[in-house]
Amino acid sequence: MILYTYILPMRRMGVPFTRLLRGFSLLEMVLVLFVLGIMAAALSPAVRDVVEKARRDAEAKSLEELASTVTASFENSDLSNLNVAALPGTIGSGDTATVFSTSTSAGYANTAAADWFTKVAKLRGLTPQMGVAPTATAQPELARIAFNALGNPRLLIAAPAESGCQRFLLVSLMARSDQLVLPAYEGNTAWFDALWNNNWESKTGAPPAYWSGRLTPAQLAAWSAGSGGQTQVNRLCVHRIVLPKFRVSVNNNHPTEQAFVSFNNTNPAFTAPANSGASVTPEILGGRLVIINRGATWPGVEALRFNLHENPTVTLQ
Repeated sequence: MILYTYILPMRRMGVPFTRLLRGFSLLEMVLVLFVLGIMAAALSPAVRDVVEKARRDAEAKSLEELASTVTASFENSDLSNLNVAALPGTIGSGDTATVFSTSTSAGYANTAAADWFTKVAKLRGLTPQMGVAPTATAQPELARIAFNALGNPRLLIAAPAESGCQRFLLVSLMARSDQLVLPAYEGNTAWFDALWNNNWESKTGAPPAYWSGRLTPAQLAAWSAGSGGQTQVNRLCVHRIVLPKFRVSVNNNHPTEQAFVSFNNTNPAFTAPANSGASVTPEILGGRLVIINRGATWPGVEALRFNLHENPTVTLQ
């Protein structure tokens, strides 16, 4: 059918049938290739956008699954090995604090028990090898947690201590390092909030104003570059995690017994003296195991234990 529709008009123009069957001339082939090239150039950005969107969507799902594992760990009393929210000041004297991400570019060259990705791996039933880098050849399952599909390190960043809650950010850059660069880690609230408050899902969004002066003009411009009014901002996948903090109120009206409140693997972490009336503990991270003993002296007798999910009130009388 195609050959016929080409031959019929040419025959009407007086082109010999034998000339038609000899094939296309070099000029005709060049014209065809030229047209195909224009079509490929026009379609290429659309195809690239589809591929990048699929990657971002897959990475967003991966971060959501990681966040579920991290959140579930908040209930675990093994602060050194399994609870990701083991931060300085929230753990017992015999515990080790979680090692969070403190670099926005460097990969993970080693594996330690307190690394955030090691804890996530253990919670998922894996057995990471300590002292061995989480690479695709040495520890592939661990590498799939620590790195994204482009080979960039996934970051779990803990916010500086604040009242009311403890915030965490899961961050994953879905671009090569020669395309987009994150500013160096600073570890302060302003740096963290710049990531936390920005709209990373927007296709036309802008990078945080805080990044100005922390990236070179060319690096900053790369985040705003794009076609059709779109930018590169949504190539950074960000997942926010909030862990609330609570307080335990103790009403001790007993004339001789004290209330000993243990939490953060510390026995006791707070004491309400006999007949002291109302007193309140310092803030405690949600999910922590709280044990309350009563007696004239420590350790007394255990009276109550629970995982903390609200601001409870305990009365001793």
